[in-house]
Amino acid sequence: MLLSNVLRKENNNLDIFRVVAAAMVIYGHAYAIVPAEGKKDFIGVLLGFDYSGSLAVKIFFFLSGLVVTNSLIEKKDLAQFVISRFFRIWPGLVAVLAAWAFIFGPVFSTHPPQAYLSNTAVHDYFLKGLVMDLRYDLPGVFQSNPLKGVNGSLWSIPFEVYAYIALGATFLLGIIHSRLFSVILFLVILIDPVTGNKLLFTWLPENPELTMLAPCFAAGSLCAIFKDKIEIHLSGLLGAWALLYLFKSSSYNFYFLYLAIFHSILFFSSRDFLVRLKPSVDISYGFYLWGWPVQQVMAQLFPGQGILFNQLASMITAGLIGYASWHLIESRFIRVGSELGKRISSRQSGKFQPSCSTAKTL
Repeated sequence: MLLSNVLRKENNNLDIFRVVAAAMVIYGHAYAIVPAEGKKDFIGVLLGFDYSGSLAVKIFFFLSGLVVTNSLIEKKDLAQFVISRFFRIWPGLVAVLAAWAFIFGPVFSTHPPQAYLSNTAVHDYFLKGLVMDLRYDLPGVFQSNPLKGVNGSLWSIPFEVYAYIALGATFLLGIIHSRLFSVILFLVILIDPVTGNKLLFTWLPENPELTMLAPCFAAGSLCAIFKDKIEIHLSGLLGAWALLYLFKSSSYNFYFLYLAIFHSILFFSSRDFLVRLKPSVDISYGFYLWGWPVQQVMAQLFPGQGILFNQLASMITAGLIGYASWHLIESRFIRVGSELGKRISSRQSGKFQPSCSTAKTL
């Protein structure tokens, strides 16, 4: 099946892999939030160079690059793209920032409510978070937990926004419309991490959790650009995993791992048995946003219950909150963004629409 067919909503279940990725983040973070002697992340032990939480974020970025680039290519409308991305990211983010700054923060803080709410750190957490200048601590909140921080998962959100900005720039420059230039840019992004970020992202630290996000997003984008050429089938899946086995001892084996995982996601998401299980709601974003603070609550309220309890209880709770977030916040603002984008696009196209009299003279 061509990837262009896989990307049709009725032909895939990519949503379930987003939920799995969100669950992987909770699974991986539990080993740091409630550390226990001899207990380690299975994926981290198996791979050595990555762990489940970091791998999950890379999956998010690949899927995001794939889906949003495909949308931009299909609609060819930058205004709609910007508006839809804004209304997809910010409402859920505003909700979690406000909830923890002004509702749950005072409840879990060791400071008296009045002293807590008058602390400038609370307002910085909320207001600066809105402009992607994130803060991770609130006064007296979770400070006695093994791992401090109210929502450590938010670190990836600004990089997601930066990726959208970069994608919009390639659209304006026409790069996204040229397959040759798209491939050249992808190769530069792909090579950059192994050069120590000396080509493009020279300001990033040498941290694979950061430096590999751009290649993963770019890989998804490139797949969308070549969607009418890429075949998703079993032989390709086997070939991807065979390459990983062949280059498992290579210094760049992580590239082959991500290739195999991304190809597997595209393959299995298009299988009929998974398409039939496609959820009617997308809880993954809310699941991700609320996962860390829920884990911290579990660690504080049930300190002796161990890693497995933290993982399962947090997944269930964050999943339920993600479900509520989708219905109460995200889906509503997505509809608002969609309507607003259509109105702006129709007005813009109307400005360049020739009048009837003019059209007759042309």
